[in-house]
Amino acid sequence: MSSWIRRDFGGIGLTQSPPGAYLPKLQERYGGHVLLCIDVSSSMQGERLAQAIAGGERFLAEAESAHYESGLVLWSDAVRQYVPPEARLDDVVSALRKAEVRGGTLLSSALQLGIEVLPKYSGDRVLCIFSDGALADHAKARELARKACSMGIRIVVRGLGPQAAAALADLACPGVQDDDQQIDDAAGIAAGIASMATGLSARRG
Repeated sequence: MSSWIRRDFGGIGLTQSPPGAYLPKLQERYGGHVLLCIDVSSSMQGERLAQAIAGGERFLAEAESAHYESGLVLWSDAVRQYVPPEARLDDVVSALRKAEVRGGTLLSSALQLGIEVLPKYSGDRVLCIFSDGALADHAKARELARKACSMGIRIVVRGLGPQAAAALADLACPGVQDDDQQIDDAAGIAAGIASMATGLSARRG
């Protein structure tokens, strides 16, 4: 299980049926909402996009098994596709499989969307971001990332190659050790996305 997921459900021990009045509070401790943000700029053509889709599907399946509701943001120089976390998993996967590439690499719109959307939800809230290039709007993206972190939204990242990894590492929430932010080559994109934020420790509660 990827370590961006805040807690293991193994020991919750819910035995009451029907669930009691405190179930929502318990769910807040263990569940969460995540937006998987995948770069679909022009440089993602071909194998890179195919790898990203495969990795995204694995990521979404793992998140569901850990009781996270997952949304999807496909972004380039704007948000190209958004599916909210409350959508059915099949609908999120379907949107991911239809991803098309175009445009440049501007992350600000995706970050702004996360800031607007995630505070509406309870539990752990996470932005998981993948890109294959340097950000053309790095300063603005960093400003928005700091705002998101201050709101209790965790940001975890994967970048293809040293340039993308360095750009995204600057956006991850401070104080979190993550040694796996860089994906070395296109063949590793699927595994990198599927194991998003392997070095991220659980949010302190």
